[in-house]
Amino acid sequence: TLGDKSTELESVKSKLEEYKRLADTDPLTHIWNRRAFDKEIAQIYNSNKGILFNALILVDIDRFKDINDRFGHPVGDEVLKVVARALKQSVTENEFVARYGGEEFAILFCGSSLAAARQLAEVARRAINQSPFTFQGKELRVAASAGLAELTPKDDEKSLVVRADEALYAAKRGGRNCGYWNDGQANHRLV
Repeated sequence: TLGDKSTELESVKSKLEEYKRLADTDPLTHIWNRRAFDKEIAQIYNSNKGILFNALILVDIDRFKDINDRFGHPVGDEVLKVVARALKQSVTENEFVARYGGEEFAILFCGSSLAAARQLAEVARRAINQSPFTFQGKELRVAASAGLAELTPKDDEKSLVVRADEALYAAKRGGRNCGYWNDGQANHRLV
């Protein structure tokens, strides 16, 4: 009957939506993955939503390879989960948080000002540092560096990522466990 076909179609549509969501979700951290990030940033540039978009924040776990080498990959996986939770708790529903790759995460900031974006980058970075976890009876803390690039009229999604990455590596060179922002000309320390 027509009612049965309609119910079956709704079931197929629901399953398809679930598969799409799973394809865009990082299986370890349960936040958006790089595929979802790429789609979101492209959508921002291809819609009026770009008017609200202000900045990209890249966050990288400091000395992550040392964590894996010293404690093993299961502990490294736990660190990734802790960082993902800290980042999700640091943002509002307007921000998009994704695991960008390896130990690097991305936040697409939608807001009102560079000052607010800079504050979010620092809040997110500090939240990671203040999210200890226990391993074999020891409390471990993780540090992270952040790079922020404010959207400029000259930017496309690739140049915005490059500038955020430049700011992130300025933070690494600046001693780690800090953040920098790139204004299109130079990198500046967040605080």
